[in-house]
Amino acid sequence: MKAITTLILMLTVLVFNVNGQGTDIKGLLDNHETRTDIFNAIASDNQLMMDFMKVARENEHGAMMLRSNENRQMEKMDSKEVAMTGMDKEQQMKEMMKNPEMREKMMGDMMEMCEKDSVMRKKMANMITEHPEMMKMCMQTLKEKGEMPDDEKMVKKEEKSKY
Repeated sequence: MKAITTLILMLTVLVFNVNGQGTDIKGLLDNHETRTDIFNAIASDNQLMMDFMKVARENEHGAMMLRSNENRQMEKMDSKEVAMTGMDKEQQMKEMMKNPEMREKMMGDMMEMCEKDSVMRKKMANMITEHPEMMKMCMQTLKEKGEMPDDEKMVKKEEKSKY
């Protein structure tokens, strides 16, 4: 009986001792080899990597470093693109504008974006008003389509059908 009591007491002490031990994370990360093993384990496991990235995005310092890395990657892509084509983004845009199909597609996409974004729509309207010839042409086109009467007040199609 004394042996059983001693055995139970020893097991209890052992269980509490094992559960009471905390992992010294700082100590693990101070060891270069252990730290490398931890990093490799995270990088090679999809779920661990996703968890790590989530924590990094939620952490102010981690988010800043991720954004900085994204910016460096974009700069590298831009420099590779210039090396491949011999043109920067502005030159590429000018070349695309020379192609009528691409120009119309870009303008159509831009108009769709303006319809969805009121800030962009306001900027576009302000740009047009800064170019009198463009404004005059837009107004003439609207008049020809019956969207604007000669007194230059805009009338919506729904309102026109009421008359």
